[in-house]
Amino acid sequence: MKPYLLLIFILNIVLGLCDASLGYHLAPLLGRRNAEDEEEAERTTSAMQKLLSVVVAVYVFLDCLAYFRGSLVFILVVTGIIVLDMIGQMVVRHKLRSAFHD
Repeated sequence: MKPYLLLIFILNIVLGLCDASLGYHLAPLLGRRNAEDEEEAERTTSAMQKLLSVVVAVYVFLDCLAYFRGSLVFILVVTGIIVLDMIGQMVVRHKLRSAFHD
């Protein structure tokens, strides 16, 4: 499985970017859902989008740490966390969209 370490490393980078993209588009839905006015929604959305950069940086750091240590188990755990995060975002997005349309 060691020959696949580089491939998984690159896959994690792509998954992290996809995760950030999902979150970037989910943030306005969450901001509008809980905000009392438009200004508060904008602030909430902006804060969530800034937080996304921190989350992606943590994912990339953990991915790099796992790759350069050559730890296949650690890199697979990072992959699992990113995938779970993406699935969670898609579920929340689906629920929010269906709540807005009802």
